[in-house]
Amino acid sequence: MLEFNRENVMKHFAPGGKIGEIVSGYRYREEQANLAGEVADAFIDKEFLVAEVGTGVGKTFAYLLPAVLWAVQEGEKVVVSTRTRALQQQIVDKDIPDLQQIVPQRFQCVQAKGRENYLCWNKYMSILGGRKKLEPDEQNFIEAILAWAEKTKTGDRSELSLSSNLMKNWPILAADRHSCRKELCRYHEKCFRLKMMKNLQKADVIVTNHALLLSDLVMDHQILPEYHYLVVDEAHTFDRESFDKLSNRFNYHEVMDTLRFLHSRDARYDRGYLQLLRGRYTQLQEQINEIRQLVERMAGLTQEVFQVVGDLTPVEQDFARVLKTEELQEDWFNRLVEVYLDWQASTHNLISKLTDLRDELKGEEEEAELNSVLLSLRDVSDRAFMVLEEDAVRDDRILWIEYEHGKSITVASSMIQIGELLADGLFSNLDSLVMVSATLAIEKDFNFFLQRIGLGDQSERVNTLLENSPFAYEKQAHLFTVTDICDPFAPNVNQEVSSILLELMAAVHGRALVLFTSRRQLKSVAGAIRPVCGQMGVELLVQNEDGDFGTLMQRFTTSPCSWLMGVETFWEGIDLKGDLLTCVVVVRLPFRPPSEPYSSASDRSCRLKRQNSFISFMLPDAAVRFKQGVGRLIRSENDRGIIVVLDNRLQGKPYGRVFKNSIPIKNISSIKKAELAREVKKWFGNYEDFR
Repeated sequence: MLEFNRENVMKHFAPGGKIGEIVSGYRYREEQANLAGEVADAFIDKEFLVAEVGTGVGKTFAYLLPAVLWAVQEGEKVVVSTRTRALQQQIVDKDIPDLQQIVPQRFQCVQAKGRENYLCWNKYMSILGGRKKLEPDEQNFIEAILAWAEKTKTGDRSELSLSSNLMKNWPILAADRHSCRKELCRYHEKCFRLKMMKNLQKADVIVTNHALLLSDLVMDHQILPEYHYLVVDEAHTFDRESFDKLSNRFNYHEVMDTLRFLHSRDARYDRGYLQLLRGRYTQLQEQINEIRQLVERMAGLTQEVFQVVGDLTPVEQDFARVLKTEELQEDWFNRLVEVYLDWQASTHNLISKLTDLRDELKGEEEEAELNSVLLSLRDVSDRAFMVLEEDAVRDDRILWIEYEHGKSITVASSMIQIGELLADGLFSNLDSLVMVSATLAIEKDFNFFLQRIGLGDQSERVNTLLENSPFAYEKQAHLFTVTDICDPFAPNVNQEVSSILLELMAAVHGRALVLFTSRRQLKSVAGAIRPVCGQMGVELLVQNEDGDFGTLMQRFTTSPCSWLMGVETFWEGIDLKGDLLTCVVVVRLPFRPPSEPYSSASDRSCRLKRQNSFISFMLPDAAVRFKQGVGRLIRSENDRGIIVVLDNRLQGKPYGRVFKNSIPIKNISSIKKAELAREVKKWFGNYEDFR
């Protein structure tokens, strides 16, 4: 067995080595070997590595090989976390099987998924036993999965190949924390999630996603087995995902769903679990009737709480509204606290009476079901307490209200400096941490990312690495910025954008991706150009109008001339090589709305540090997102294409240089609207001559 060191790890990548024999299309890249060597050093020296690695380097294999070698030779678990399911599947289905042929030692890799991905055998048997009434579409779903359910070894929903229309019913079978009966479940030994958890204990390498990694942090590390070596890929989103995942949320639907499970009443009948218990245990009818009244009171108070919340800002759409510090001193908030305290007292009373009922049924099948209900009620009570009592009075927290279809549905809170929680709860437990992405540095500087993620005060332990893409961007790509377009917030901007897009469609023969930052603007522009697109022979595909993500991508890649228009989802994670994408249009520089909770928390954090929030957060954050959007274009050595930016601030504002200096494309032309189509045609013509 070779000693684990930088040189021996890098030898695997040398020309003529075993990787070239096993990995189809492998080509030696110095950047990839360097990254692998740096990862090896980080493991050996117990240090942290933050690395930006350009597209085409092969970063995934570069960190996986040393991770696997370290795990098997040192007997240390290594956890690899990604943001997207696509990268997870690439690692598990492609990269790990290749590594099993390259690495001489046997090793075990297990994919850790959230429990909602697994079939709950107790739910399944309850449905088969007729204990749950099904709607017609739910019945069709059960019939479709019967054969799979009886033979599956994993219970993993990814094994199913059903239509999205059927799979929307998956939650009726999915494992979930609140309904889990744990050791009291009669099917404990059949539990698919438990089998996965046991396999994690045996694993050398664990592949998971950021959401589960952060859930493990929330649950005091009760999900994943103990580990001290962590690799975070797609790390550029980790602080934003941490802000969302580590927030406290008091949600209307969660409360009402639990209460409706216990008891609900329509015009003719009483329904719910308590009604079933009344029929089964007649000697407990008086006790159950009292609990039903408590359920009805708590449901009424829940509605009252969220009615008071909604009274602050009546809206007509989905919206998140951050609460200002001074608003927490107003009569409105005092009224909310008054109703909330009544709600909390009612919740505690219901929990007490349900606990008595559970004790009466000790040893019966219903004990486990009532335990699940009690867990749900305690959980929602604790989170409401955190949001409306603890976090509401803390300067280092931010509160906001979320609206859905104009109605308030959530009151939430989060730390304004989420990096502190990551540093204390996650990073402090690690011997080594590797964080990689294609977009971490701003003008080759990592300070913005390090501060956001909670590593700014650990400079003596953190090493950084910047490996550029091996692609020839000077030959493969060109960026055009339109200088005489109106201001991005001018009343007529949508008309100008629509006109320019139609001219571009005539100049670009192939597929294009148009990136928006506003759903409203996307809808307006799409409505204006759609009638003309058909006449031009262009298939227009619009997010939220022409199908879900998978459908849009399938139609986009199979149509010879299609234009795909979308918002945040499409700014990253799309990997279209060759002629599948030849043009990316950035309609507006991707500054986040200052009013959204994540931005507002960052602004408050900057002010506490006496920093300018635009310079310290808004600008670098937008530059990273711009870098991601531009990165959709060139995905291989054979790609070629153009970026068109329809925001005059890129050229007209001093901060435009930050955007331009942060992307690999250096061929940039500033032109007028009237010249754009001609220059685009000319560039594509010159490229064909070059090729």
